[in-house]
Amino acid sequence: MAYLTDNVVSLSKRAAESANPQYFVAILASIALISVLTLFYHLLISPIFNVASNAVSIALVAYAAFTVFRSRHSSTTNVFYLAAACTFTCLSIVFNFPTASVVDGIKYLSIYVFYAAGHACAAKLRPVEIRYICFLAALPIFFFLAFGNSRIPELIQNNGTNIFSYFANMNVATLYFSALIFTLAERLGVRAIFLQFLNVALMNKIGVAVATIVAISVWIAVPLRKQSVIALAIFILVAIVAFWAGAFDRAIATVESMNLLAQLGPEVVSRLSFRELVQLTGTTDLSGFFRLMHWANIWDIYSSGSLGTLLFGYGIGQTPYLTVLHLVPHNDYLRILAEYGLINLAVFVCFLLHVLFNLKTGLTKVLFMVLLIYFFSENLVDHFVSMALYFTYAGRFSAMPGEDALEKALRSVRAWAAAERNN
Repeated sequence: MAYLTDNVVSLSKRAAESANPQYFVAILASIALISVLTLFYHLLISPIFNVASNAVSIALVAYAAFTVFRSRHSSTTNVFYLAAACTFTCLSIVFNFPTASVVDGIKYLSIYVFYAAGHACAAKLRPVEIRYICFLAALPIFFFLAFGNSRIPELIQNNGTNIFSYFANMNVATLYFSALIFTLAERLGVRAIFLQFLNVALMNKIGVAVATIVAISVWIAVPLRKQSVIALAIFILVAIVAFWAGAFDRAIATVESMNLLAQLGPEVVSRLSFRELVQLTGTTDLSGFFRLMHWANIWDIYSSGSLGTLLFGYGIGQTPYLTVLHLVPHNDYLRILAEYGLINLAVFVCFLLHVLFNLKTGLTKVLFMVLLIYFFSENLVDHFVSMALYFTYAGRFSAMPGEDALEKALRSVRAWAAAERNN
């Protein structure tokens, strides 16, 4: 079994003994099927495709769970987190029965299952997996080019121009492509960072842009090393190009509008209509401002609850029915706190840190850290396909020894610079 104290040799031995490349092929084939069914659902507006997609998703979770408990090489630590999450999620459901959403609970628990299964079956990446991942990347792009965006009336009404392809909104699409980049991180090397920047620039979503910048900055600064200077120079160059291309225009406009509203104060702002806010700020992009209002509202509701509510939440999926804006929190940490309770939040955060610290390379750490930071501004746990990709491959990367592509690239740049000086 692999523990936090395992060294590279023991990990390599364990990975060789438990390697099951067919598991990853089965996961990707199932996700491809789910994606095709989703495509037809958004194209034909036929509920049968949505029902079939949900059935495949449930079967996939069951298959991953069966793999974990069947494997002789499942990590004790991973099984502990899975058991803790199941126990306290069930207690939250029981405490809030019958209002708690079991479906949302299964989505949440699936991330623990996929990670544990990916770790137990860790094997080298196969060409067939790359073909599946390329297919998954091409499918929504094909839908967008051939048919435009989703035809589901509810999505169009709720999201307007924020839809991309058959995804509910641009945030979901950005997360999806980030997950695909993560799955190929060790094959792509530093090109994965470039693709992530390209994903951020094309989708133009503030949350993932901030998450990407912060994650790379943390990797450069912690721990401080010689390569940090070279990495910082490259990062600044890329940031300048991205700024010149207009990738940060929306983020700058949002900060300026929020600063103006903050100067007015909450009492004045609360009396203004949405139309007046738009006229005052000069933009309809007030998502950051409404997020802060929404988070404050959710915290007030949660903190005023009973002891049982503090520990087990108000019930999975209940935040839209409790808040003024009738929306989910757009912050997965806050959502788990309010819906699942403090104990579940502690398990979730500890699990994410366990995953992060067990990734072997700086590259995978950076791309996974993007997800952890992005959790602060969006509802990502609900997006089953992206979570399945992220945590299945995080499990694989945590069990397989790997060469740090970022460090290797920086060493190459440093060697080239030294050679140029000598010449």
